[in-house]
Amino acid sequence: MDDFLNIDPNEPLYMYCRNATNREDDTFVGIKSEHIENKTIISIHFPLGYKISQDDEVLRDEIIQLMSVLNEYNDQQSVIDEIQPDQLLKTVSFPVQAYLTVILDYLNNGYYQIKEDMYVQGTSGAISWSQTIKKEDPIAMKSGFIYQKYRVKHHSETDKDLINEISKYCVYQSMLRLGWVYKLPLPPKPVMTRELPIYGQYLDGMIYKTNKDEEKRIFKAMSRILNFENTNNDSSEFYFGTNRFEYIWERLIQATYGNKDKEYYFPKTKWLLSFGRDRANAALEPDTVMGKGDDLYILDAKYYKYGETRIPSDLPDSSSINKQISYGEYVAVNDKFKAERDAGMEIYNAFLMPYNAEQEIYSQITDNYFSVGEAVADWKQSTESYQRVQGILVDIKFLIGNNCKPNQSEITKLAEAIKKSIENNNTRNTKGQGN
Repeated sequence: MDDFLNIDPNEPLYMYCRNATNREDDTFVGIKSEHIENKTIISIHFPLGYKISQDDEVLRDEIIQLMSVLNEYNDQQSVIDEIQPDQLLKTVSFPVQAYLTVILDYLNNGYYQIKEDMYVQGTSGAISWSQTIKKEDPIAMKSGFIYQKYRVKHHSETDKDLINEISKYCVYQSMLRLGWVYKLPLPPKPVMTRELPIYGQYLDGMIYKTNKDEEKRIFKAMSRILNFENTNNDSSEFYFGTNRFEYIWERLIQATYGNKDKEYYFPKTKWLLSFGRDRANAALEPDTVMGKGDDLYILDAKYYKYGETRIPSDLPDSSSINKQISYGEYVAVNDKFKAERDAGMEIYNAFLMPYNAEQEIYSQITDNYFSVGEAVADWKQSTESYQRVQGILVDIKFLIGNNCKPNQSEITKLAEAIKKSIENNNTRNTKGQGN
């Protein structure tokens, strides 16, 4: 059980990593620890288009970034929905950040232990006379001075032993599950003198008592680990990730570029009925609305394979194209936006799809964006910028590693990439007409 993760410390981390392909059922993004042929195997699945580094130090940061993004952006839409119910529980509740917090605290400080005796006002417990004399005011009596209250030890020796025991357990479990990220040896298996629920109750009390933010942080992390381990009967198998990374892609796009209240740009419809009350329908909802200067950019996040395959059938279809044009037309003709249009607002449309900017075919690109062309509709003359939906590839490694949200620098670069794409397509179309 101690060495259930079959990872050779002499092998590079990238040997355990792969990309999802989005073909058939190969959609999982995240970490799996699962039983295969009587062994428990760890595997890390990056999204399609992500360039997996071969340097252990760099890859370690990439794995942690991926886990952080999954932890931050996973929701009920994106959690795994194609595995068994017990596996779903492990996926939804696996507190990856808590395990990483415990590991990092252990690496920096060793096992947690109460290093200083704390004293509080009280009438029971081990009295510290030196602290009482310093902190409490005595009452003068004929027979001398007396103290109505004393300073007593806040932590007993049992407290010190138990918190250290809990720390050793949480460190061990954290190393068991995620220590391979740091290529760290498994520490000795701790001796447990209490059941996990008792550990949990004790930690809850410690969280309530402490006033130190750092103590609260580590106690809460250990508490989440205890809760997970107490509900997870199989200590060697767990899942953390999603089969629906497209929802996380949408949220990453929104977080990075969405500097406008997109609800303001929702086209709405309703039924005006001959009988009974009129009925309002759900609004069409663009993924992200970005503003740069006076201009507006309506963005549709598409977690599609085209950046990898360059196959036209892997591009957005007519339904998506027509919907984007409708979003643009709504802003272009509705009186609600007349003041913005009069001030010179141009409206642009774009699909944002993932790609690996380091692939040789994209080697001439020095930024995070690559234009693949534009989509138009034969029911429009395509004379307006919003009627020409630009296909823009976005480097997925950059987006996952981006810590600035919204990112004003990248908003500027994306706006420039979309405008440049239109210019390039104008040139191409002119040449095509000349031929």
